[in-house]
Amino acid sequence: MNKITIIVPIYNVEKYLRTCFDSLLNQTFDKYEILAVSDGSKDGSNEIMKEYSKKYPDKIKCIFKENGGYGSVLELAISKIETPYFQICDPDDYLDSEALKHLYDLAQLSDADITIGAKYFIYEGTEDKDYDYAYNTNYTKLKTNTVYNNGTSEYDDLLFVDPSPHSKLYKREVAKDIKFLYNVSYTDNLLFYLSYLNAKKIIYTDKACAYYLIDRAGNTMTDVRPKAIDGHVKVFNEILDQHDKSKASDMFYYRMFESFKYIVEQSKRIDAPLEEASKTIDNLYTLVERLIPYKDKIKPYYDKYSKSKFIEKIKDKRLLDEKSSKSQFRKLKKSLLSKFEE
Repeated sequence: MNKITIIVPIYNVEKYLRTCFDSLLNQTFDKYEILAVSDGSKDGSNEIMKEYSKKYPDKIKCIFKENGGYGSVLELAISKIETPYFQICDPDDYLDSEALKHLYDLAQLSDADITIGAKYFIYEGTEDKDYDYAYNTNYTKLKTNTVYNNGTSEYDDLLFVDPSPHSKLYKREVAKDIKFLYNVSYTDNLLFYLSYLNAKKIIYTDKACAYYLIDRAGNTMTDVRPKAIDGHVKVFNEILDQHDKSKASDMFYYRMFESFKYIVEQSKRIDAPLEEASKTIDNLYTLVERLIPYKDKIKPYYDKYSKSKFIEKIKDKRLLDEKSSKSQFRKLKKSLLSKFEE
């Protein structure tokens, strides 16, 4: 009986898909299946999917659907899988041959709801690779092959983990009720943060299990169009909509604020005419409004972890103060739009 389903969300990636499939078929662990979902691909991806599923009918199942975005693929796939665990492999990435075995063995030994591994960054047109711990080492040091229990201060350290799906094995149970947004990017954040809250145990390993192509054209990490920035805001508002307050630590709200700060940094490079850029920046405030009620929870962790300069810290605290928030945001907006005056 299969134990893991590998979900492969596919949209116009014919250039990379064979490498991805070959890595998944080359696993030393054999109790798994691949669920490849075409999200309305218009290139040759669908033909490659059919070719591989015909050649490996016991391993690869295919779904062909109209385009609805990454979140629509995750929601459909998670609803379809019958295995206790799933992993996501984006089609421009690939797995180490030992990935499934290593992550599954750790999950079984620890009874962890999420098993997190390190990864390699890889780059277009080169064989170079860079090891990545899969968390921000400037703020914490995770212990390898160690179980982190929900409700402990150590569990909070996992909020510094990169929320991308690479090298993560999930129990289906912690993700099955998540409602994903359609036609927006960054929905992997929904998966990670809500599953994190639902989990009782998480285990981390410093073994690199995935290879992440970080500089592909069209990668959401480099997209600064209004649609991408608006999508980022929608996702974090949705996390706050769906999160269970009884499961959220104070640190969780601090990380939501730092996510807002990241979106602000992205907005400094917004690629749009002035009027459109102005509307997108106005939309950022919807996330600030959601976080103001948690300012007393955010402040101690902000004071502990923030690397902002003194003046920036004052501005951030004014943003989270209901009395000064709107006026401070107007100043922030003016600063973000100043490039249009040059």
